[in-house]
Formats: sequence, C-alpha cells, structure tokens
Amino acid sequence: MPTRGALLPDVTATGGPGFPYMAWARTRSGSARFALTQSGMPPADARLLGPAPDVELGHAAPVLAELEARIAARFGIPAQRVVATIGASGGLAACAWTWFGPAARVVVDVPSYEPFRALPRRLGAQVQVLERRLEDGWQIDPADVGRALGKGSGRGHVFLANPHNPTGVQLGRERVAAIAREAERAGGLLVSCDLYGEYEPAHERVDAFRCAPNAVSIGSLTKAYGLGALRIGWIALGEGVAAEVDALRDATYLNWVDAPVPSLRLGLRALERLPQFLAPYQELVAKSRPAWARWLSTTDGVQAVVPAHGLIAFPRIAGAPDTFALSGFLAAEHDVGVVPGEFFGMPGHVRLGCGLPAAQMGEALARLTLGLAAWQARAP
Repeated sequence: MPTRGALLPDVTATGGPGFPYMAWARTRSGSARFALTQSGMPPADARLLGPAPDVELGHAAPVLAELEARIAARFGIPAQRVVATIGASGGLAACAWTWFGPAARVVVDVPSYEPFRALPRRLGAQVQVLERRLEDGWQIDPADVGRALGKGSGRGHVFLANPHNPTGVQLGRERVAAIAREAERAGGLLVSCDLYGEYEPAHERVDAFRCAPNAVSIGSLTKAYGLGALRIGWIALGEGVAAEVDALRDATYLNWVDAPVPSLRLGLRALERLPQFLAPYQELVAKSRPAWARWLSTTDGVQAVVPAHGLIAFPRIAGAPDTFALSGFLAAEHDVGVVPGEFFGMPGHVRLGCGLPAAQMGEALARLTLGLAAWQARAP
C-alpha cells in the first residue's frame, strides 16, 4: 500500500466537468440506508423560525442591507465589509469572479472541495496545487505556500477552506496569518471559506478576515444549523480588502442580482435564534461523535486524523486505491455510504461523516467495518 494518496489530475484542466461530486451527491450519496456522507446537519426544524412571514414581493435592497448589518454586528465589523451571498457557494463564485481571472495566480490545496480547484481554472487563472498530507496532520506549511506563489506571474492569491473540507482539520490563527502574509508578498489575498468554523466554540474559531488585513472569509448558515434551504451566506472582508467591496458586489449582481426576499427575512430570524439551531449538533456531538472518533482511531487498516470539532474526517483505507469503486461496493453490499476521495483529488481515502443519530451510528460503523473487511479480502 502506498504511504500517501495519489493525486488525480483536475478534470477541468482538460475541459471536463468542474463539479462531478455534486452530480454524484444529487443522485447517489443517499442511496445507502446508513449514509455517512453528510458534512452538514440534517434540515432544521422549521418551527424554530416561528410563524411563516407574510409573503413579500418588494425590492430586496432594504432587507439585504438589514441582513448584512446583522451579520456585521455578529462579527463586530462595519456593515460595509460584509456582502451577503446565495449560500457559501455564492461566496466562492463571487470571490473567484472578482479576483481569479487570467492575470491572477492562485494556490489551491489537495485534497479539497472541487470548486476550489475548478473555479480558478474555469476563469483562466494560473493554478498551483499544494498537497496536504495525512502524515503532517493535514496542515499547510506557509513556506510551501510561498514557494508555490513564486511560480508564475500576476497577483498571487490563496484559496482554501478552514476548517478544511474533507479532513475537518483547522489551521490555527498564527498559521492562517502566516499564509496571508505569503499572499501579501505576492500582491494578493487569502480567500478562506470558514463555514465549518460554525461547528467550533466561539473562542476556538479562526475567522480569516480577523487574522490579516488581506484576508477574506466566506460563511453561511448551512452546515452547523441545517439551514441550507435558506441559502444565506456572506463574505466578510479584512480591513485591507474593504476598498474592493464594490467590485465584489458587482460580481454578485452579475451572478444573481438579488436574493429572494422571503429567504432574507427568514435568515434574519435565524440569526436571532442560532443557539436553538445549534442544539441538534451539540446533541450529536455528545451521543454520536464519540463512537465515530473511536472507530477512526482504532480500526485496523484505517489511518485518520480525528479533528477536534465538526462532522467529517478523511481516513486512508488500506487496500483501497480505488475508493470510488469501494464506495459503490459499500453502498450496494452493506447499505452504508461514504464519499470517494476521488472527488477531492485524492483516491485511497474516503470522507466519513458522523451525521447520524446515535441509534443508527453504531450499526452504520459495524456495517462499514464488515464492508471494509470484505473489500480488503477480495483485493488482489
């Protein structure tokens, strides 16, 4: 067995689809009864939002401004440094449109969520891929970022998620600040999707925009709160990026113009009640996550870093270089679902979540253990 996962070429470099994971997620990720594929909480109880608001068909601008002011107050920054988006995905796209054109060079990491690699390529940026390694705890050495940014020409940016998808690992404040300094030396920005930070206690969160003036944070109410259907996301700008807010907002106009007013109104209600929406995650952490963490730490043939918070990890599976095939086998033969590492650019691993209730988690892990043993027994 290799000591590290092989990297797959990015299909967008040869004109292939940029987001095959989402096609798989829409059609196959839920095919198994015991789905360990989720990176976010199940849909929230809509009753927590209170009575349905009156249908509003007016202009979005005043409601959008109110939402941005509420988000800014939550983070303690001026409203002029917040741009509301259609979920975190809208934030990724708007940032890419604004900064990752043909004149830019962009450092992205692998393994990673596909849009981090696909968006800069689709927009013509020079892309440098930086590999994260299990043996390094999935951390990033800022010196490696500097070396990657030294290749090519043009304004140099870094584009990543923190906490990281698919590994769940957090880069600490000092490391984030050091990575941002490397981007600053290249004349660019650190653009960090921080939405998984909503799983972390407030004192442990690392908001990139607080770590450096040239850093940008993307967030949403999707993962920790089960409110993905509202499509409430945002971009928070570091002090040094505030002057570029008009260009960023222009990218949102080009992409979707206005968000739906009913979603904006419900987003305002949700922001007032976040502790209630976070309670199901806290229950899952207490009842389901411990068994998942033990499984990752003690199962033969599985190598993993168990992140401090959140629902996901990215274990390496012995005897399974083709984890796409493994995933199909586990779903078909053992009724348990995992996400193939191929979608993150690193086969030989799977993304494994713990988003099931405790009553189902034990059987899911037992089925996974049996399925891996059966797969490894049949491997040549």
